[in-house]
Amino acid sequence: MAHPELAREQAYVDHAYACLERMRATLEGAQDRAATEFAAVAMEAWLKRRHKTFQDAERGLCFGRLTLDGALRPLYIGRRWVHDDAHEALVVNWQAPAARPFYTATPADPQRVTQRRRFRTEGRTLVDISDESLDGTAVEGATVSDFLLEELERRREGRMRDIVATIQSDQYRLITAEPEGALVVQGGPGTGKTAVGLHRASWLLFTHREQLRRVLVVGPNPTFMDYVSHVLPALGEEAVEQRAVSELLDGIAVDRADAADVAALKADPRLSEVVQRAVELWVRPAPEELVLYLDGFFVSVKQREVAELLDAALDAGLALGPARERFRMALLRRFYERYGELLGPQAFRSFDDLERALRRNGFLAKYLDRVLPLPRPEKLVARILTSPSALAEAAGGLLDRDEQKLLLRDRPRRASELRWSDHDLPLLDVARALVEGAPRAYGHVIVDEAQDLSPMQLLMVSRRAVDGSLTMLGDVAQATGPVTYGRWQELEPFLPAETEVRIEELRHAYRVPAEIMELALPLLDRIAPDVEPPLAYRHGGAPPRLVRVAEDELLAAAAREAAAFDDGLLAVIGPRSLVEAAVLDETYVLTPPQAKGLEFDHVVVVEPALIVEEGGERGLRELYVALTRPTKTLVVVHSREWE
Repeated sequence: MAHPELAREQAYVDHAYACLERMRATLEGAQDRAATEFAAVAMEAWLKRRHKTFQDAERGLCFGRLTLDGALRPLYIGRRWVHDDAHEALVVNWQAPAARPFYTATPADPQRVTQRRRFRTEGRTLVDISDESLDGTAVEGATVSDFLLEELERRREGRMRDIVATIQSDQYRLITAEPEGALVVQGGPGTGKTAVGLHRASWLLFTHREQLRRVLVVGPNPTFMDYVSHVLPALGEEAVEQRAVSELLDGIAVDRADAADVAALKADPRLSEVVQRAVELWVRPAPEELVLYLDGFFVSVKQREVAELLDAALDAGLALGPARERFRMALLRRFYERYGELLGPQAFRSFDDLERALRRNGFLAKYLDRVLPLPRPEKLVARILTSPSALAEAAGGLLDRDEQKLLLRDRPRRASELRWSDHDLPLLDVARALVEGAPRAYGHVIVDEAQDLSPMQLLMVSRRAVDGSLTMLGDVAQATGPVTYGRWQELEPFLPAETEVRIEELRHAYRVPAEIMELALPLLDRIAPDVEPPLAYRHGGAPPRLVRVAEDELLAAAAREAAAFDDGLLAVIGPRSLVEAAVLDETYVLTPPQAKGLEFDHVVVVEPALIVEEGGERGLRELYVALTRPTKTLVVVHSREWE
């Protein structure tokens, strides 16, 4: 039976959409009124971004309302602000302070809310209403948990969805935490860590935009970033940059994989010292007199003066590039002074005239390259990795002979042929910071799957966080990076200095059904006994199915099991040696690390024993990841004992 107020609420939502259309038309008219061509171009770019937020609002513009004690009318909550022609609010966006009680009010703490109403929508149509009384009055209809369960059981798509309509109070508390310091969110599989991080980015920018300006979201790999890429645009947020950790350095493509022992060595913070020493060894200041014939006179800055200016610039604590620029400007000023002293009343040239004269035919550039040569960061790191003598000179006393041998690789015939790995990037980042200066900083940095970042990668991320403002999301039980952390406190030395770290926990596993969690949880006692097990929210699902076959039938059996699912998002997850050669139509074929952070309706896990074997010391953790990816169905195809 339909809710008695469904038609009235539908009329309200229809009116809100009509006003949204008028707001959109107003935006379109703004471009026509732009005063200049430049303004029109800028306005067009801005309008395209704003139009995207209007389009995304189509999927459930309004998802609920609050009836407040003493208020003249209900407060409607949605994905974006909508007002009528009189600029009266029709829908309040979910990030606004006024919307907080929608997520946090309880019968024990109603926060002036007498009734909370939730809408279930399909496009612009309301299909159901759930009422929850916070003042003790009984109501009829679907329960709040029914709405959440239906959302959790919806078919997955190739991209992650936002959860603004179903954010739970434990998640909302972390989404809306203040940005100071480093917030670490520990949560098991399916607890909504990623959703919390993305919605936190939107909330922070809504609440602290002037302070933060821009937010950076860092994920474990490009596949994951593509999976989550639509959430923030759907929330109307355009001031967030989203990058995989392998994409943090502009102009560097990652197309090489390091062996586990090499990756572990490159994870060591000692490599920062190796790179720093290599920079110091490269740079050998060689002051020389600067002299140029001008207006019938030789104008010069003597070598001794050049040396003094050079020392002052290098002692200023700047990176080499900025230090050389400071030296250049000081040298030009001193040259201008000498010109005035020498020519007296005949010194008619301006400072800019003199600079142009010195720069003619590359004279000044060549002089600077002789006096203070700057290394190219990529070339410097390449030398460390390919030249035994260069590495020995830079790493002496830091890395022993075996470690140096492990780090070295063959030198390519041409520098352009050198290929970079994920774990080369932190070395390059150190070199760039020492030569070019600090990378672009962000008001807040959000890192997903943070437990997989090496110390060197954490330092790379920390350079980009203004005042150490960070959110780190992850699960130490799922750590499969080159360094396995047992506790979050082990990461603190690699975060910005003097950053206050607070650790919060998400316990409720909304995504993974209890029946699947029961199969995976025994692994938790072995891989992370200090981690509290997640509490499954959903019960009554299909139990995992175990299919035993001969070893040579593993992939064929996995393909048959995958083909049996005719709806929903599907993945086959297995050991690298099996899945690298497997190709299945309309099916993700992944190793456990590749599947991390993703979710699927149905998952077929192939040969768990081999996952553990090939994963080495992280094998059980990789199996835990694989078993906890599905939201509905888990099938385990195996030939060997594994439980």
